[in-house]
Amino acid sequence: MVVLRSVRSAGHGILDFECVSANAHAERWLGREERSLVRQRLLEEAPWVGECGLFASCVRVAVRREPEVVRVSRQSSVGTVWMLARVSPWEDGVVVFLEDLTERMASEEALRRDHDLLHAVIESATDAIYVKDLDARYVLINPATARAFNRAPQDILGRTDLELLGDTAAPAVTNDREVIESGVTATYEDADGGPGSDQIWQTTKGVLRRGDGTVYGLFGISRDVTARRRQEHERDEEARFQERFIGVLGHDLGNPLAAVRLSAAALLAQPTLTPEVRRVAQRIDGSAERMARLVKQLLDFTRARMAGGIPLRPREVCMASVCRRIISELEPAHPEQRVDLEVDGECRGVWDEERLGQVLSNLVGNALQHSPRGTSVRVRLAANDPLFQRVEVHNLGPPIPDSLRPRLFAPFHRAAPDPGGPRPHRHGLGLGLYIVSQIVTAHGGWVDVASSLDAGTCFAVTLPRIAQASEESPPPRWA
Repeated sequence: MVVLRSVRSAGHGILDFECVSANAHAERWLGREERSLVRQRLLEEAPWVGECGLFASCVRVAVRREPEVVRVSRQSSVGTVWMLARVSPWEDGVVVFLEDLTERMASEEALRRDHDLLHAVIESATDAIYVKDLDARYVLINPATARAFNRAPQDILGRTDLELLGDTAAPAVTNDREVIESGVTATYEDADGGPGSDQIWQTTKGVLRRGDGTVYGLFGISRDVTARRRQEHERDEEARFQERFIGVLGHDLGNPLAAVRLSAAALLAQPTLTPEVRRVAQRIDGSAERMARLVKQLLDFTRARMAGGIPLRPREVCMASVCRRIISELEPAHPEQRVDLEVDGECRGVWDEERLGQVLSNLVGNALQHSPRGTSVRVRLAANDPLFQRVEVHNLGPPIPDSLRPRLFAPFHRAAPDPGGPRPHRHGLGLGLYIVSQIVTAHGGWVDVASSLDAGTCFAVTLPRIAQASEESPPPRWA
């Protein structure tokens, strides 16, 4: 606080003010810290008061005898200093109460900058951003919202979706009501959930609250996803067409392959064949058999993707017997490697024996293919759990690269040959592990993979003891 007495001219006009008293805060804010301001003239000691309007306010109050409140600023060594001056009349002068507003003004300036920045972002956004009051009337929109409605902003503000769009606005109105009643932010994606019409919107809506928690409005951010949804639909249609084509191909190849195998079998049954012709017939039969396996994989892929999964016909099965049969079939093709079978406990259950044979054939075949020469593949049946059967297939080959693991069970995915390792004798379709995962899933089980340089690679299949039968899906009708 500072008390000032008028210094008048001969004509009684106010020329300056003499300081009668001032506290330390007032002297510091007026810029007089080195010596007292008392008995000094205001304009001489603090000339900036004449530039910022404080002196003029003091003159008005002294003349009119009516108090005033003004906000003033001055430059100091630390920057701009803001003060709120409350000027009141006093005898032949005024009393000035000064309040430091520097921090408050800095906060207001920061808020103003943030507001301007937020406004610029909203105005430039390609998403439609809008606010509605509790009567569902638009009170704030950005240009993208106006473009969505294909209307001028003044034709939208103050109106509701029902007034703008009629009955087609019913889903948006329902969504608004749900969000306001629940108070929970929600996201919708449909053809009718955003502003405007004839578009597909992904819209996030939430409530606006006052400081006391009461809801006073609703905000919405809507993104036009029409093009994205159209592309996704086209990709889905293309994928369905490809799968349908694969199914047709696999189905139609079955009959000619059966004819080739029957013809080869008839030739091999002839006792008068020369050795050279017999070798040709055996080669034809072997190639046809391999093609038949590929066709079977294609049909299984089609069933898994288009017919609701691979069907099962479970019955009581001894897992050890299935393993021995598959091992005896695969070992002749890999004479330099051995498959060791380890059976731990009772390994009987209710499973689809043929499908289990596919799982084991794929896993053991892959293990043999990736095992270094002279090493063995270990198949372990762990049956200690009364509810689950575990089958482990382990080989000492190079580890599976981390980059391949996310796609390991994806269809039509084949791993590259191991550097320095033997080239595979057969190139499949890349469906083996995919079909393994589908068969195991159909049984209600799962597949785990562990692979490292020191321990090698282990595929572990866990199956419930009793698998539920699934109905054979009718063959799809091909167009």
